[in-house]
Amino acid sequence: MKRIALSRCSLVAAFAIGLCTPVSGFELPADLPLRNEGLWVLDQTGTISDGETTFEIQKIWNVCLDAEADRALHELDVREQQASVATLNETCEEPRPALSGNVLSWTMHCSGPSPREDKIGRADIRHAITFTSAAEAQAETVVVNRDEVVQSRGRFVMRMKHVGVCESGLEPGDMVLMHWRVNGEETLKARQNRNVHDEIANQKAFMAFRLGR
Repeated sequence: MKRIALSRCSLVAAFAIGLCTPVSGFELPADLPLRNEGLWVLDQTGTISDGETTFEIQKIWNVCLDAEADRALHELDVREQQASVATLNETCEEPRPALSGNVLSWTMHCSGPSPREDKIGRADIRHAITFTSAAEAQAETVVVNRDEVVQSRGRFVMRMKHVGVCESGLEPGDMVLMHWRVNGEETLKARQNRNVHDEIANQKAFMAFRLGR
């Protein structure tokens, strides 16, 4: 896929592949609401635009959660969003998650040398998840990338719903990608099986290599 402007492709890659980057000292509030244990459906939709071209993306996951996997899934959210700018040689300040009522939120400011000539790229990332109940939640993430010439923007919404016990063969932390649509067209040829804990560990190693750490 051709890179458009500053960061459209990196945003697509992070949303679609789930690349992650290390976060030093990332901690969640101790009183963070827990999602029910069992099987959850995560319906992700996203719009990515550079002002000229727009992508509409949807991914649907089945995820098996227990208390540990629930908290790990929050960390994976951070890893994915840092990856959307790490491919542009940008690094982010450490996020500081804060809980206000039933809303968990964090922001990150990122910067680094832009691939476009001798410019500095910058990104602002804002994330908030609202816990409607122990069986439902909704998250919104907004990513704005820019340098001195161009700007791109991504907005992602994830609707999460508890649907019962985990399917046979699924252990806590297991994730199954059920659908992956781009501009309404199904691109997934077969279901993809992953694990939230493995994703975090593997992508820490990947990003350490990518950033030379």
